[in-house]
Amino acid sequence: MKGETISSKIRKTFTDLVFSVLFWWIFLVSMVDHYLTIKLQETILIDEKNPLGVFLIHMDNGSVALFMTLKMAFLWLIYFILLELYKVKKIYAIIPMIVLSILQLILVFYFLSTPEGSTM
Repeated sequence: MKGETISSKIRKTFTDLVFSVLFWWIFLVSMVDHYLTIKLQETILIDEKNPLGVFLIHMDNGSVALFMTLKMAFLWLIYFILLELYKVKKIYAIIPMIVLSILQLILVFYFLSTPEGSTM
């Protein structure tokens, strides 16, 4: 753009990179969570901590299909909302992305702290 300084271009590029890295982190952890939920669906009700997830699994007669479908749909909905916020004002999207990334990091620590041989 005309009149744009080098530092503002670098800042914009850095902010775009941060947004992208945060999104991919959230997406990848979500995919691992989805994989493990599907892989361990036979015993998921024993360890599932999400009351809405438990409700949806019961609603679907013990299958995780409904739960996983809704989780994925809402993940994409949140992404597109954040993308629109990012277009309006970057900080409005970056802050929730940082919060989501921290929550995903907590989820990773939870995965790693689960003893071997146990379900989630």
